[in-house]
Amino acid sequence: MTQRERILFLTTAAAALALRAAAYFRYRFDSDEQQHLHVTWGWTAGLVQYRDLFDNHAPLFHLLTAPLLALLGERSDILLWMRAPMLVLFAIVLWATYTIAQRIYDQRVAVGAVLLLVLFPPFFLKSLEYRNDNLWAALWIVAVVALLRQRMFIAGLLLGAALATSLKTVPLVIALAIASAVLWVLRRTPHPPSAPSPLVEGRRLLLGFVLVPAAVIALFVSLGAWDELVYCNFTFNANFTRTRPHLWIGRAAFPITFGALLWLAWRFRATTDATRYFLAIAGGAYVVVLAGWWPVISPRDFLPVMPFGAMFVSAAIMRSANAARTFAIVIVLSIAALWHYADRFENKTDWHITMMDQALRLTRPGEMLIDYKGETIYRQRPFYYALELVTRTLISRNLIRDTLAEDVIRTRTHVAQADGPMWPPRGRAFLSQNFVNLGRLRASGQAIREDGTFTIAVPGEYVIVTERGEARGVLDGTPYSGARELGSGTHLWMGEKKATVLWAPAFRRGHSPYHLRDLDF
Repeated sequence: MTQRERILFLTTAAAALALRAAAYFRYRFDSDEQQHLHVTWGWTAGLVQYRDLFDNHAPLFHLLTAPLLALLGERSDILLWMRAPMLVLFAIVLWATYTIAQRIYDQRVAVGAVLLLVLFPPFFLKSLEYRNDNLWAALWIVAVVALLRQRMFIAGLLLGAALATSLKTVPLVIALAIASAVLWVLRRTPHPPSAPSPLVEGRRLLLGFVLVPAAVIALFVSLGAWDELVYCNFTFNANFTRTRPHLWIGRAAFPITFGALLWLAWRFRATTDATRYFLAIAGGAYVVVLAGWWPVISPRDFLPVMPFGAMFVSAAIMRSANAARTFAIVIVLSIAALWHYADRFENKTDWHITMMDQALRLTRPGEMLIDYKGETIYRQRPFYYALELVTRTLISRNLIRDTLAEDVIRTRTHVAQADGPMWPPRGRAFLSQNFVNLGRLRASGQAIREDGTFTIAVPGEYVIVTERGEARGVLDGTPYSGARELGSGTHLWMGEKKATVLWAPAFRRGHSPYHLRDLDF
């Protein structure tokens, strides 16, 4: 490593550290982060994942992070705090990347690989977020380190934990099997006489692999939630594939892409380093299998193989005629792309924090709140399904019923997230008609019509308010003197005009449709 490269690497590392610090506090919260954290909160509240609240992800990530959430308690900036464990997982991935790259190349390539990975926009941004994919990627890459060191039981244990974190481990395991088969068939690498036999190593790998999934199965069976786990993780996700008409394209292309992978494996079978060859085939096989068979693909799905890409790119750069200049150009382009995709690092976290402020003021523990996916974290939702893309698609195809209105009424839920396109049409119409805007959230109520009539959909305690405060008049034939229990149906108000009937606790807690709060961001 030359002095020029050393200075370049140090400068890049400093820039990456500064950008990550800025992004930690300013990069917007993804709705997936909120959904994951809501599920994690369920464990701290005595609820059981899948049985008491919906989730279509494997459970290990939520189980492991629940103790930290319980320790922190209810706070509006909770997502900033829960990003902290992601820094630990981020560091683990960087360590494993360096370790593998140094083994198959050298220290110079390893340092370059880590720095390229850190500033690669999809990795930089997704590794920051509170999501199960980060634990999944960390478990996978450390499992690869264990495999390279012939720690087969540990590798199996880590792969099993990865499966209990994300079902996308299945294509990863398939990729490992493909790479192993290709390595054995095309290279015929002799087995060292002093090493354990492949059969013994395979048994150790399998034993480690089944332990964590078996423990998870035992846990959910004991909690009476096994059927729900199967439904959420397999039946629900399988139903979604029925709504994806373009899936045939990836499946039709799979023989071609897989054939291209095998051709490349044959073409480069004489690669000097067998480990390098194995990792390249494994990474390529994962991409091919995922593209051919997975129903929904996003950048986070490639987190486990991004370290491999960084290693190979770094090696190519270091072999170039002017490695330092090439590396600098790639880094500058990465930072420019990162600046764009991170919205110039403008502060986009305040929106969610202010909504959480309102949610914690407007509701109390034990009171329900209807939101899209669990954005308000600490309140149970009356509608079972998270209104993410999969659910909304299944509702639109009549594979899931939109019972949002019935569930809100049945559970007497009086607070809802603000209006937006993620609500299903029928539920959206119900909320728009029977809830009034308070800022970031809504509460049950209705603007009183010109003829004095209004309708209550969710029975409960209500007040009549105007811009000046509580109104004066006659409600249902008796003088209005304050909050009153109102049943569902039509009611009559005779008194001050331009009034609104509002869920009484919302008014007592400082909220009014005439003085909206938390709209300064």
